[in-house]
Amino acid sequence: MFTDRSDAAQQLVTALRQRDVAGDVVVAPAPNGVPVGNVVADAKGTPMNVIVIQRIQAPDHPELTIGAVAPGGFSWINTPMLRFLDVNWEYVQEAKTHASDTVETRAVAYGETWGPLDVSGKQVLLVDDGIPTGAVMRVATQRLRKAGAAEVIAAAPVAPPDVLEEVRRWTDDVVVPLQPTAFQSTAEYYEEFSRMTDEEATTALSDIVQSQSA
Repeated sequence: MFTDRSDAAQQLVTALRQRDVAGDVVVAPAPNGVPVGNVVADAKGTPMNVIVIQRIQAPDHPELTIGAVAPGGFSWINTPMLRFLDVNWEYVQEAKTHASDTVETRAVAYGETWGPLDVSGKQVLLVDDGIPTGAVMRVATQRLRKAGAAEVIAAAPVAPPDVLEEVRRWTDDVVVPLQPTAFQSTAEYYEEFSRMTDEEATTALSDIVQSQSA
């Protein structure tokens, strides 16, 4: 159990040091990964960047992510989950189109604050506050590979072991200190956990930019 994202990030930093995982740059999925990514980057003395991801939720089950998209046409749909939930494919196509439009708009706002994604030839620590389904990590990894990342290491404070088995298949390494088998949601492992907004994340990023340039 973590007190908040700051506490979770500090425990993740400890796990990264124990594994002797360095990384050339930290990339955090926005908005929820930004606070954790910032702490990790600051502790390791590495630059930080962000990647905007739009989740696709299951109909009637908004807590379940059945897919995700990233700017530039990158997407991933959890087909087995669609079959399990009996989700209509027409719903998925409409949701994917909407998510693609939304993520491009959001990316513009983040880009104006932060700048372009620069990971070419680098070992990337892809840091989030949790990995509940792997959808965000998977589509983010696609985007990072396309941007030229030499390695992608998935890192988060908490994730279920079965999801991490999948994550290991398409990343170069995984660092997750807490791996509960009876996983329901990321929030249940935080005493204080609130969904961040894009406005909160871009404000935090602006503060980071100012502190780095000071």
